Amino acid sequence: MTNKYLICSDIDGTLLRQDQTVSEKTRDLIQTLENDGHIFSISTGRMYRSAREVGFQVSNSGHVIASNGSYAAIRDEELLKTTLEEKAIRETYDIMRDFDLPLFFFSTNTLFYTKEPPAFFRELADKSRLDTGHNSFSLVSINDSHVFDDNINQFLNAIVVSEDNISRLADVRQALNKANGIRVLSSHHNNLEILPANSDKKTAVEALGNYYGIPRERIITFGDGENDIGMLQYAGTGVAMANATDNVKAAANQLTDTNEADGVYKFLKEFIS
Repeated sequence: MTNKYLICSDIDGTLLRQDQTVSEKTRDLIQTLENDGHIFSISTGRMYRSAREVGFQVSNSGHVIASNGSYAAIRDEELLKTTLEEKAIRETYDIMRDFDLPLFFFSTNTLFYTKEPPAFFRELADKSRLDTGHNSFSLVSINDSHVFDDNINQFLNAIVVSEDNISRLADVRQALNKANGIRVLSSHHNNLEILPANSDKKTAVEALGNYYGIPRERIITFGDGENDIGMLQYAGTGVAMANATDNVKAAANQLTDTNEADGVYKFLKEFIS
C-alpha cells in the first residue's frame, strides 16, 4: 500500500473515555484501517506496560509510544529509549524536596516514588497509569538514598503532582525550567511532566514514521494536552480534541469531537475511510 497513514493517538482524554474504555466502533475502525495497511500506535505519558495494555484494547499490532516519547516499541521490540540524565534527575529531586511535593519517576514497568502515592494514583482513571496488565502495580519507594542510586539509570520520565495547591505548580515549573537536561510539559491541570531535554512524543512519532518510511504529510496525530503539542505540530494532520486546552487547539490544524463523543472515530471515519 503506497499511501498508508501512520496514526498516533494519545490515550487519556483522547482515545479513552472517562470510564477508561474505548468504544466498540472506534476499536473496529482502527482494526479495519490496520487491515487496509495503515499503521496505528498509541502515544502516551503512561509507562510502557500500562500503555501496552490499552493498545491491545484496540489493536494487536503492538505499536506503543510511552513515557511521553522517551520509549517506543513494536511488538515489545525496543525502537527508541531515552533516559533522563543523572545530573538532571538529581537536580529535579532536589527542587521537589525544596517544594515538599511528591515526585514520581517511571521506567517501562515500575513507578518509583518519593513520599507516599497520593490520591491521584488511587483514583481509577489515574491508577490505570500504573497498570502492568497483571492486576498489580510495580511501586518502589526511593526515599532511601541507596534504592534511589540503584535505580537511577532506569528513569525515563517523571511527573510532579500537586492536588492541594495547584497554583503552586507555576512556581515549581519556573524552578524546573532553570534545570539542565529536562523538558517540562503538562498533561493535566494538577501535574507537570518532566522529560529528557531531547525527547517528547514528536521525536518518537518521527522515529516510527521513519521506520515505516511514512512521510510526515501522511502522519495523523490526536491529542488533548500540552504534552501532545509537539506531535500535533509535527504531523501533516494534527488533530485536537474538542476537550483540549486552547493552546493545544492552536497547535493543531484540525479539530474533532470530544473523547466522550468518539472524536477519534469521527475524524478517521471521514478523513480516511
